[in-house]
Amino acid sequence: MSDLKTLFGQNVANRRRELGLSQEALAEATGVTVETISHIERGIHGPRFGLIEKLELVMDMNAESLFKK
Repeated sequence: MSDLKTLFGQNVANRRRELGLSQEALAEATGVTVETISHIERGIHGPRFGLIEKLELVMDMNAESLFKK
């Protein structure tokens, strides 16, 4: 079983790819650095609540789905 940060990161990466966005484009749209997006996608860091809200808007999904398998 993967931890929550890893699961969240995998879901962000998968959705980003589905939308055809680069890490750079997602970083720009959410107001964070590419390094932040990379760290989230690799499960190194978990996002802050404000970033989760921005990811919901940019990626057109709810936060709950970002935490599900």
